[in-house]
Amino acid sequence: MLRGLINTVPHVIGLIVLIDGHFRNLAWNGGPMHVQCEHGLDVWMKTGQYTKENVIATKAFIFQDEVYVITPRMKTGILATLWLIVQEKNGVELQPFPELRTHKQGDCSGIQNAVDFYLDHFSKLWILDSGVVDTLTAPKCTCPPKVIVVSMVLGKLVKIIDISSAWEPNSLLQNIVIEHTLAGKTFIYISDASRGAILVLEVGSGSEWPVVVCSPAPGLQIALVKQPTHSVLIVVRLHYHGIIELDTAALRRKDSVAPLTIFGEHSKPVVLLGTYGHNVFFRHTECSDVLVWDMRLAYNSSRLDNIHSAGPRLTTTAVAAIPFKPVLLVLDSNYLDTLHGSSPTYHKITFITNYHF
Repeated sequence: MLRGLINTVPHVIGLIVLIDGHFRNLAWNGGPMHVQCEHGLDVWMKTGQYTKENVIATKAFIFQDEVYVITPRMKTGILATLWLIVQEKNGVELQPFPELRTHKQGDCSGIQNAVDFYLDHFSKLWILDSGVVDTLTAPKCTCPPKVIVVSMVLGKLVKIIDISSAWEPNSLLQNIVIEHTLAGKTFIYISDASRGAILVLEVGSGSEWPVVVCSPAPGLQIALVKQPTHSVLIVVRLHYHGIIELDTAALRRKDSVAPLTIFGEHSKPVVLLGTYGHNVFFRHTECSDVLVWDMRLAYNSSRLDNIHSAGPRLTTTAVAAIPFKPVLLVLDSNYLDTLHGSSPTYHKITFITNYHF
């Protein structure tokens, strides 16, 4: 594979990440807000609604050459949990998306806590809203959990899907993926680490059911990979060995015991970072190097391609591909330092160019 990195530039100008036809790396600290009125920012800071140092971006994606990130409400002072990155002359700023009022705490018609998202090929962003805020300090449930659909083309919320009937009080909802079948049906898969289960929702009928795939774990990550004849879920249990492959057809049949395949049972535990096509991106739990597994080849932990190293004190939290372009987006940060202290998180988005899938 041919890959290359573009050097980080200290200042970027424009509203998109393309400058002179090239992607530019991005870096920022905490949550610098893009506002039209500085007076409003001062009010939010004084009332405790906005604390720049508490903003931690965990995932990112790109749509029409613009970058978006989610910043879950792990601490207080997070005004929004989905943002558009705006590049001003002084550097990166974050603008609430679609707009600030859609993130008002206690308003169940909006976004309470975006913990994950999935961008489908219809330009719809499916957001997993846990409904629980301040998860690291004093967790409180402001609204029932739900899935919010945002039209990226229109830039607005177009659908809210209630998932509270498939949810339990101790549920730990973490990842969401969407599958559009050849039969024209749309299925939502959500991981619930507390039960070791995948919550399945068929959007058209509104029916939903859980399928247990493993024992409970501190974390349960899932990602969708489309094979030539079918689709599979890649399932990773935090701190556990092995990568689980599960045919989505079994989930749609409501199989109580779904057949699955486990790879790398004797290798190091991994953290799932993203997928694209037949590629699965992850890192080992004790290492920051980003690895890629081509699922067309047998899994062998000693022969995985290393495509990125985060650097000292940085950890990669997400990898996303840019459709129709040989480019990968990688989000690194020192969020662990922030969780154990009060300093703002340093974020870095690197674009890996000339990547051949």
